[in-house]
Amino acid sequence: MTHITNTRTRPYRSELRARQAAETRARILDATMRVMAEGLASVSVPAVAREAGVSVPTVYRHFATKHDLLAAVYPHLMGRAGLDVPVGPRSMDDLRDGVRAIFEGVDRVASSDDLARAAMVSPAAEEARQISMPDRLERSRRLADSIEPRLSPVDRDRIARLLVVLTTSSSLRMWRDHLGSSVDEAADDVEWVVRSVVAAATART
Repeated sequence: MTHITNTRTRPYRSELRARQAAETRARILDATMRVMAEGLASVSVPAVAREAGVSVPTVYRHFATKHDLLAAVYPHLMGRAGLDVPVGPRSMDDLRDGVRAIFEGVDRVASSDDLARAAMVSPAAEEARQISMPDRLERSRRLADSIEPRLSPVDRDRIARLLVVLTTSSSLRMWRDHLGSSVDEAADDVEWVVRSVVAAATART
């Protein structure tokens, strides 16, 4: 009897395997937050692996570099709080929506997630913020270009840096906690500052 073997292979797709991979990834990110919350100045992949109960190669299977691991912490934190990661603003309307999203995120995390709160105020959180900074600056440059495409590169970069400062969670907490501003008032203030700076730069040019 002749057996015919089908040499064509189909891509192996397993919902179970995908779910297990997602659970492992989440466990690694939760472990990263716990390591951050311990007050260390920096996070190491071996420390995260030990905390997660996985091997170092398993961490690297999910995150090619330590940079990728730390860059994934903030989106994971937002997911734990039941929030979507804000999309980079492309207009002033988007910026106002982004201010509201950051306010909501700060409130949700502060009230519902002790681990996330401890991780994000830890010294190691500064390392994660530094990793995200180039991407935040580039999004702010694109926003500045959308408001006024005639800006010089120097002015565009200045406005991008200003936008980053104005839209950090710490700045928005200042509006809320120390100035008593509502979300709409803070959004109005941010928009007014940005438009005023853009107008001044354009007039000078």
